Amino acid sequence: MAFVVAWVSGKRQVTYRDRSGNELTKKDGSRSWRNNNPGNIARGSFSEAHGSIGDDGKFGIFPDEETGSAAIVALFTSNSYKNLSIRDAFYRYAPPADNNDTEAYIAAVTAVVGVPSSKIVGTLSSAELNKLAGAIKVHEGWTVGTQSGSALSPRAIKSATIGDLVEKLINLGSDAGSCQVIRQKASQAMVRIYGKPTLHNACACTLSLFLQSAGYPLAKIVYGAGALAQYLRQHGWQKVDVGNQQAGDVGVCRDDDKTTAGADHIFLVVKRADADQMLIADNQESFSPHPRFASGKGHKTPVDYFLRYSATSPLAGFVSKDSTEIDLDEVVTLDEDTDDLVPKFDEQGAPLANG
Repeated sequence: MAFVVAWVSGKRQVTYRDRSGNELTKKDGSRSWRNNNPGNIARGSFSEAHGSIGDDGKFGIFPDEETGSAAIVALFTSNSYKNLSIRDAFYRYAPPADNNDTEAYIAAVTAVVGVPSSKIVGTLSSAELNKLAGAIKVHEGWTVGTQSGSALSPRAIKSATIGDLVEKLINLGSDAGSCQVIRQKASQAMVRIYGKPTLHNACACTLSLFLQSAGYPLAKIVYGAGALAQYLRQHGWQKVDVGNQQAGDVGVCRDDDKTTAGADHIFLVVKRADADQMLIADNQESFSPHPRFASGKGHKTPVDYFLRYSATSPLAGFVSKDSTEIDLDEVVTLDEDTDDLVPKFDEQGAPLANG
C-alpha cells in the first residue's frame, strides 16, 4: 500500500492516504511510530528528498518505516555526517542543547554497532549502518499505537503485526548490542522504583522494553512479572507447556504465587536448544543472550509455562557459542520478587508525594 500524503489529523494522530483515496490513521504510540520516522528526522528539504509525504510541524512523516529507516542511513552517509567520527556525528544529530543525553546515546549506538566512537561514519559498512539505524530507532523510542481505516483491514493489520513482532523480538534478543541498549534503558526506568538506575528486580521492566522496541502495543512499562504475564494472557498470548517452547516465546516462573518471595521471573526465549535448555534475553546477566534451563538448573526457578504470540514464530538464527559455554554452577544471580513493585520516584529520582 503506497501512501502519497500524510497529515496530523488529531491529537497524537496521523492519517495517511493512498492514490485511491484509502486512508490509514495511526493513533497514540510514539511520535516516531506515528510518523514512520524512527530517527525523528526534522521536516524540510532533506526529509522531502528522501521520501517524506508530510510533516507534523517539526518532524517529517514517511510513507512507511522502511523509507524512514533508509532516510537515517542517507543522513549519516551525507556530506554533513560521513566525514565525522560517530561521537561528533551524534553531537550534531542529538546535541545536549536539545535535551539529549548525547554521551548515553553514543554509548548505546556504539554498543549495538560494535565499533568505537572514534570511527569515521563514512567507513561504516552497509551492515553497520543498518545496525546504527536500528539503534537509533530503539533509543529514540518506538511504541506502537492503534491503526484504523480503509487502507488495511483489521485482519491484515493483525496478521502483519504478529509475524513482524515475533521476528523483531527474536532479532533484538539475539543481538548482544541491542540487549545492552535495552538493559540500559531498563536500568534507567527503574529509577521510578528505587530512585536510582538499577537492574535489580527489573525482569518485567526489561521485557516490557523488548516488547515496545519490537513494536508491541504495550502502553507503559510493567514492573511486576506476574502483572506482565497476566496482561499478555489477557491480550491473546497463549499458554505453552514447558518442553514445547520456541524462539519468541516468553518464559514465566511462578508468577501467580503470592506466598513465595523471590521466585518470580519473566524473560524472552531467543533460541531453543532442546526441551530444557534455551538462550534467553533478560535483565539478569552482564551479557545477553545467555543460557537458562526450563527445569531451573543453575540456581534458578523452574519455568511454570511459556506464552506465545504466534504459533508460527520464525526461529532465531545461530547465536555465538561464547554465550552458552559457561559453568552454570557459577551463575548465582537469583530470580526476583517483583509483584509488589510500585513507582515511588519520578523519572529524575525525586520522591513522589504518594510514594
